[in-house]
Amino acid sequence: MASLDRAVIERKLGYLNRYVRDLSQHALLDDAGRRQAHYAIERLLQLLCEAASDIALQFLKAQGETLPASYREVFAALERVGGLPEPMARDLIAACGMRNVLTHLYDEIDLDRVVAAVEPAVALYRGFSGWCVGRLEG
Repeated sequence: MASLDRAVIERKLGYLNRYVRDLSQHALLDDAGRRQAHYAIERLLQLLCEAASDIALQFLKAQGETLPASYREVFAALERVGGLPEPMARDLIAACGMRNVLTHLYDEIDLDRVVAAVEPAVALYRGFSGWCVGRLEG
């Protein structure tokens, strides 16, 4: 089993927390303001998913797990073997599903969903950050 690389996780948590702070600024906007800033919001949603996944992969790697190939598998595996709470895993999987739509343009982007995603994403990734810190300290 590999050892946990705290420095890598702490660095990636720094990115994650910065993205959360940046996204939380968009929570101050009304719907019209968020629609104007939708490209910035979309990018932050993408970066948050990627940073969280990178952190999750570090925890899985330290446990000697075979590294999953998709975001869905990353958070499902972290729930299964790493103690990530099921509701958080489910929400992270859904958030990264939205990231896939935004990144790969599988479908037309629904601006109503983007506008509505700000507060839930801030809460979700703050919670994930706290969970990670607890794992590092525990």
